[in-house]
Amino acid sequence: MDKLQARRFAVLSPDLVVPRLEDMERDFVNAWLRMKGNLLSGGADKLGYGQEKKAKDLAANAHSRRLRQVGLTALAKEARIQVTALAHSGASLSGPSTRDAVYQFAADLHGESPWMREVSAWIMHKMLAHVCTGGCGLALPPVILAGPPGSGKSHYARRMAELAGAPSRLIDVGGGSAGFRITGTEKGWGSAQAGIPVETILSTHVANPVMVVDEVDKAGTMQSTKGTSTSLTTALLPLLDPGTARRFECPFHRLPFDMSRVIWIMTANNADHIPAPLRDRAQIFHLAGLTAEDAIEHFDRLSAGCGDQAERDDCRAFVARMAGAPRGISLRQIRQLAGALRSSTAPNIH
Repeated sequence: MDKLQARRFAVLSPDLVVPRLEDMERDFVNAWLRMKGNLLSGGADKLGYGQEKKAKDLAANAHSRRLRQVGLTALAKEARIQVTALAHSGASLSGPSTRDAVYQFAADLHGESPWMREVSAWIMHKMLAHVCTGGCGLALPPVILAGPPGSGKSHYARRMAELAGAPSRLIDVGGGSAGFRITGTEKGWGSAQAGIPVETILSTHVANPVMVVDEVDKAGTMQSTKGTSTSLTTALLPLLDPGTARRFECPFHRLPFDMSRVIWIMTANNADHIPAPLRDRAQIFHLAGLTAEDAIEHFDRLSAGCGDQAERDDCRAFVARMAGAPRGISLRQIRQLAGALRSSTAPNIH
């Protein structure tokens, strides 16, 4: 993007900003020196051992009280540093912030994935409405892209994030643990940790990362050693609704995070298998497989300048035949074919 919005967004309350213990010790020692200097006509430039220890003990007590007040005592030092840094600086909002930037963003999306034209047009209209009301950065309600394997659903979501300058994470639903990878885990699990969305915001200081939940129609349920269970649906529902997402309490940090700007793109092969509560909270796009025209255009873009004309014509004819077959052709197959042509060894397609 030519312009990315740098406005700060308060994911965490500024009240969580607690000075470092070392800084508080220095302040207490300096305050004691000033008081001692006021009592002595010649001033004071040094505390005795006992006085310095007392000042540092007072600082440690004040630091502990402050941590208890804001709810940070249970966090390890590394996690506490991450939390206070984000609370202090806030997070940025990545993505288009003007009408012209939105048009360019949508044009780039369409140029790379023209078969997703309906989705790109919807994104453009949503973003135009957002920036025209003073909004900034990529902002979209939850989306479900439903279509056959190989139609570029996950690739499209990741490219959308890249074009917006936003971080993205792919959350694979397989295995039934996706619910905990989304919300995070607390004590009672083998490895307590924050969920991927919170982890991403803490590490990047971007409030609107793109979370790509792959194959959401295959979600399962997982149970902890203490009998607590979660499913993808129960994990996602509070994060898909802007009202509850603004007050999402991370089970690992036990702090409220404003997750309302996170972008959720869910993919599925069959929308009918997605739980109704998720379908009700998302904009669903039913995608067809690649047409021969779209498949050839994508191949041409990936293989521009590679091979001689005869090789290119053979490859284009092969792509057209595959696209017209019952199983169709996937983006992965097109990329492999273009890669073979680029390697200077023409693929055997006869």
